[in-house]
Amino acid sequence: MSIEPNYPGLKRSWWPMLLLFLAANLYSIDKSIVGVLAEPISQDLALNDVQMGLLLGLAYTVLNGICGLWLGSLIDRHTRCKILGGAIILWSLATAAGGLAPDFKTFFALRALVGLGEAAVAPAAVSLIADMFSPQQRGRAISTYLFGATIGTALSSIIPGFILDLNLHLSLPIYGLVTPWRVSFLICGLVGPVVGILFLTVREPARRGQANADSGAMKVMNKLQFIWLHKKIFVPLLSGVCLFYIAFVAIASWMATFIMRKFDIGLPAFANEMGLALLISGALGYFSGGLAADSKFGRGARGKLTIMAILPVLAVPATLAVVAPTPLVALVLLCTIMVVAPVLNVSLNTTVQDLLPNEMRGFTYAFISVIAALPAGAGGPLAVAFVTEYVFQDQEAIGLSLLVVCLPALVLASLAFAMARRATAVTPKAAEEGEMASMLVAPKPI
Repeated sequence: MSIEPNYPGLKRSWWPMLLLFLAANLYSIDKSIVGVLAEPISQDLALNDVQMGLLLGLAYTVLNGICGLWLGSLIDRHTRCKILGGAIILWSLATAAGGLAPDFKTFFALRALVGLGEAAVAPAAVSLIADMFSPQQRGRAISTYLFGATIGTALSSIIPGFILDLNLHLSLPIYGLVTPWRVSFLICGLVGPVVGILFLTVREPARRGQANADSGAMKVMNKLQFIWLHKKIFVPLLSGVCLFYIAFVAIASWMATFIMRKFDIGLPAFANEMGLALLISGALGYFSGGLAADSKFGRGARGKLTIMAILPVLAVPATLAVVAPTPLVALVLLCTIMVVAPVLNVSLNTTVQDLLPNEMRGFTYAFISVIAALPAGAGGPLAVAFVTEYVFQDQEAIGLSLLVVCLPALVLASLAFAMARRATAVTPKAAEEGEMASMLVAPKPI
């Protein structure tokens, strides 16, 4: 039986937390920028909505999903900070190179590399934070880390809008003239490698909560067996995540395009307002999510799942933006899901930490990405494009497409999380301490 190490103090935790905050910022910028610039990209590369839907979804998620479990397993067994640093460098350079892509196929391949690099971020961050903070502090720590993503989402609108408004062009040797949307990719991508290199300066925290500390690394089959043993919890939990993120990714990906088409305005006309709205929404969501997860209600073993069951219903107004009379009203409605998503994200992250032993946290978060987020990331934007292109056969009907795809997904997500809550049986001690891993049955070694 091993003795658990003490949690490191703030003196040792602030530097890795700052870098995780910056990593989440870069992650969100480089992921969201395609959706913000969808219209100029489509016009430059002569793409239809279905092709753009593939770039917004499948291109990013294909390697993200295929390699996610492998990266999750690496994170559970090797130095997390080194893996994370290398991943940041990879996706940042791929983002910058995307600004020089000559056609759909090249852009698709580069977005796949971005997805591959970003597949390491969440599993590594969740695992590191669980080893740096106690269960009673993790909600706020997760919120701090993920608030970086909120700032990144805001900047992914503000930076391209500013560059397009300036009509900024660059001239590069061999390549030639670089148009404003391409300049945005270059600027956003070339910042990342600096942060990636800084991760090499972080001292790896000691791993805590290892169920098999004396028997070596937990095998992948044991991890899958653990999840299968508790399928009554994990199947509805994963289904709820998938359904919610179908709606969230679809709305986030097509938000700028919807506003531009519905109100016949260019990106510079509302980029700052959209960036500010996204920043406020994310800040409110992560602040509320951290408080909720660390509250007495949220620390209860079923408290977070109760929160997750309520949240999709609160995001329903985002599907009604099609009836908005002005761009400002449309932004307010769309941003309801941008407030809800961070709260759900914090609850999901802390639930994974509470449910699972240390050597499964990175793997399971990657598993969630493959089983739940992969269909959502690929299917959400593509489903909206398909309905717009082939059902309504009108690009101006994208708002109706968002309603048709996202409203049923949110309702079903709420029901799935409620089922996961019902399946969770806890002991009084586990409920009080918030460490649900202690009450789940571990699998026999394979």
